[in-house]
Amino acid sequence: MSMTDDEFYAFIDASFAELEQKQAMLSASYSLGSGLGRWWFDQANGKLQFFDAADQLEVEVEVIEIGSYSAKNNTWKWAWSNAAGLPALRERSAKIKELATLTGNALFDFDYVFEIGDEAMAWELTAMAVHLLGALGCYKAATTNNGDATFLAIMALKPRS
Repeated sequence: MSMTDDEFYAFIDASFAELEQKQAMLSASYSLGSGLGRWWFDQANGKLQFFDAADQLEVEVEVIEIGSYSAKNNTWKWAWSNAAGLPALRERSAKIKELATLTGNALFDFDYVFEIGDEAMAWELTAMAVHLLGALGCYKAATTNNGDATFLAIMALKPRS
């Protein structure tokens, strides 16, 4: 199956609008994206933890890595193809490759670092992955001070009791 260009752009727009709604809910309900102190990603367990200003665990999130973005080079790498990731995490993110079949766009099958337009396109790729995975939203985990980030699909949340 292959989408026409118009269908593909409509899919991007619909996925992005859906992601915006999900992000607003996560922010309002759990203060994700604002209001919390530090975060920690436990790769071995696929869990992202958020702590408050007093360093108390506020929310634990089950995630699937989507991909990583380099702001300096405007490049993207899918998590399923990143040899630096743990095999179990790469396997969980492999479902994202289904977007290649769904859309007819080969970029979802690229197993190498590839150039994208800008961070806005990283968010669009993330939105489509969140949609496909049926995720609750995503988290952009800054990996450096220069804008590099890993995008993580939020699959389940466990707030502090």
